[in-house]
Amino acid sequence: MRLKQVSLAAAISVVAGLTTATVGLTGPAAWADGATTAALPLSHYAHMVVDGAHQHLFFSQGAGTTGIVVTDLSGTPVTTIDGEQGADGLALSADGRTLYAALTDGDAIAAVDTATLTETGRFGTGTASAPVSVVQAGGKVWYSYTADDGKGTVGSLDPAAADPAPTPQPVMPHWQGTPVLSTGGGVLAVNAAQDAHSSMTHIATYDVYSGTPSLKVDMGLGGAATGPVQVTSDGTKLLVPQSASVYVYGTADLMAAKPYGYFTGGVNSSPDSVAIDSDGTIALGATAGSGAGAYLYAADQIAENHIAFPAGTLAPDGLVWGTDGRTLYAVTQDDGSYALDVLGDAKLTDTTLTLNSPSPYAIPTQRFTVNGTVGGHGFVPAGATLKVSRDGTALPDVTVGADGSFGITDTRQDEGGYTYEVSYAGDATHRPATTSQKVWVSRVPTSGPFPEFSSRAPDKVAFTGTVMTDLTRGPFAQGDTVQVTRTNEDTHESVQLPASPLDPATGTFTVADAPGTAGWFTYRLSFGGDITHQPVSNDASVTVSPYAPALTLKAPATATRGKALSFGAVLSEGPYGSGEKVTVTRTDAAHTTTPVTWTAPVAADGTITVKDTPTIGGANVYTVGYAGDSRHRAATASATVQVSRATTSLTVAANASTYAYGATATVTAHLGTTSNGRTVSLYATPAGGKKTLVKTGTVDGKGNLAATYKLVGNTTFTASYAGDYLYAPATATRAVSGQAKVAQALSGSYTTTTYSGTTYRVYHHTVRPTVTTTVSPNKAGQCVHFQVQQYYSGAWHTLSTSGCFTLGSKSAVTVQLSLTHAVNQKFRVRSEYVHSSKDTTNATTWGGWQYLTVRT
Repeated sequence: MRLKQVSLAAAISVVAGLTTATVGLTGPAAWADGATTAALPLSHYAHMVVDGAHQHLFFSQGAGTTGIVVTDLSGTPVTTIDGEQGADGLALSADGRTLYAALTDGDAIAAVDTATLTETGRFGTGTASAPVSVVQAGGKVWYSYTADDGKGTVGSLDPAAADPAPTPQPVMPHWQGTPVLSTGGGVLAVNAAQDAHSSMTHIATYDVYSGTPSLKVDMGLGGAATGPVQVTSDGTKLLVPQSASVYVYGTADLMAAKPYGYFTGGVNSSPDSVAIDSDGTIALGATAGSGAGAYLYAADQIAENHIAFPAGTLAPDGLVWGTDGRTLYAVTQDDGSYALDVLGDAKLTDTTLTLNSPSPYAIPTQRFTVNGTVGGHGFVPAGATLKVSRDGTALPDVTVGADGSFGITDTRQDEGGYTYEVSYAGDATHRPATTSQKVWVSRVPTSGPFPEFSSRAPDKVAFTGTVMTDLTRGPFAQGDTVQVTRTNEDTHESVQLPASPLDPATGTFTVADAPGTAGWFTYRLSFGGDITHQPVSNDASVTVSPYAPALTLKAPATATRGKALSFGAVLSEGPYGSGEKVTVTRTDAAHTTTPVTWTAPVAADGTITVKDTPTIGGANVYTVGYAGDSRHRAATASATVQVSRATTSLTVAANASTYAYGATATVTAHLGTTSNGRTVSLYATPAGGKKTLVKTGTVDGKGNLAATYKLVGNTTFTASYAGDYLYAPATATRAVSGQAKVAQALSGSYTTTTYSGTTYRVYHHTVRPTVTTTVSPNKAGQCVHFQVQQYYSGAWHTLSTSGCFTLGSKSAVTVQLSLTHAVNQKFRVRSEYVHSSKDTTNATTWGGWQYLTVRT
């Protein structure tokens, strides 16, 4: 059996064929189809029994009442059996002829004929015994009552005896309060009453199949019971309602047994009703929490239905299964009023039908499948038939697979939405169900990304484009093309180009165009679509740049003045239109600010011929310029041609070849015959120094230009003539030597004297005169020689010339003279700076004479 669940009216939304429609369960079931509710004339509710044979329901009302209410199976009152004081627990005999009632206020067990609805017997259970619960098992009626010691226990009576009499059972212990009984499969379960604050459930189980009780187990379970316990029909398991669930224990040992427990709405749901049908279906009732109502379970522990009652809450111990194998009876209470809810299809579960649109979507002319599933709690039998229609037109039936799946295969020629409806007629455990799904049939989307350009020239615009799509959904059709329109954005002129074939396998296409001019162009690319693919258009804007031609001149390096000159030039990136020209300019010495200008034609292949007769010698710069056209950028190139000139003479002279340190030289340049230029420049380049301009000017009538220059070392003078229209430039040089400054000092004399106007230093014959020589500029490391002469026979005679004395870091050196045998003699001494190969700045230089004489 399968349980009823909520049946939702499917709200189906459509999103481009990607929607899923489902009809199924999402919470407590709606009030069952065919269920009825009837008010019950009860002042209180204690217990309910179903008499299927006579189509009656019996309701006891507990202590303080006097009647058992009888209704038909729909809850319509039939009668009230009066005089049943405090009727509480009820039990139907195995043959269904007798109803036994525990009369709590009557201290007896009453027997009622179920056919005549009259009491046929009453069996006293003892004064103040107040029996509560009654069951039948092992051929006997078992009841719970209060013993003489005030505690609860169990007794029995044998209805088959000639004189049935309630009999205490010595093997039964006495408990704190009167227990509640349950039986099944020859097992009697005794749920002993506990203190209100107890956290235990005390249960004893007995084998009563033979009619004599035999103890199986007697123990306490953790957690207080929230309602009567129930034994399964085979007597092997015991269902105990507790605070959050109904737990399962074995009757033999009260150990947890599979499936361990049944959910009744969560924490503090307080289940207080348990009803077990002959087929094993379990109905549980919970009176608290958001999940209040009835829960139905199959033996596999799957909650197959949750029933929320339309009004009131389920009364404790208010569930009973009918004898027809399908109906569940429930007593509900609402503010002291009681009602009977008759659930005729309680075991049926809603059928869940699910339809899924083809993923990602259906395509015209291509077969597609709308997949679905049939389910719920429990599978629809494999091979079950489903009725299918499309927009109201019947399609072939489909069958359900072993896993509950099915598929509807179809083909549509046109785009649009098609509604598919599937219906299931129901079966023994499932309700009928119908669902529908709108399937959108759409061509495959396409897009046009920006193409890849391989050329953007005026004579060749080429690119490759792609119509993007999901090619796994199908190739393009043979013969598909892309329409191409070119628009000149500068002139707004549009031209339709030949269509480009589309590669069916890749969606690529190529476009080759020759707009013939530069500018900004937009190519409109339009794919009109085919039976499978959607149309798409996109614009590709591109700037077509003019060619950047290279201009090459083939001018000669030299030319003869006054003779015709012709050379070629080439503009690349031809062809060129008729009438195109280049501008030629010539700049020479006579035309520096106002060049000579003329034009030359450009041939179609870009060749140019430049013709001229140069009249000015020297560098003639020819510049060829092309202004550009609609296809070409401007281009310019230059070439320099050296035009021949005559040679003139140029010399430079100095007034000496060697100069003392710091002396001033007079330099004269002489220029020969020229045309229009008579300017000469004089430069001086000291050894190791920079070349500097000494003087620039026009030569005099004799062709001379003179200048002076102060020397401190070797110097090269250069005369430079820049040339003119007819004569070539010229240069001339003159090198002169510059001496160093040699300073000499004598020391150690005691006086001076004069001979023939010359001053002599006077020395004692015992003194060694000291000679110090200093050379400028600094010549540290270079050599100085000393020379000594003596005067006799009317002339000076060299006595000695020294070897090399090295100048110190301050460019100075000191020596001493020996004066032995020199008394009354005249002497003189001088120093010579001798430059080495390392000194290129000054020439060898003698210092002046120093005179001395010696006395005793």
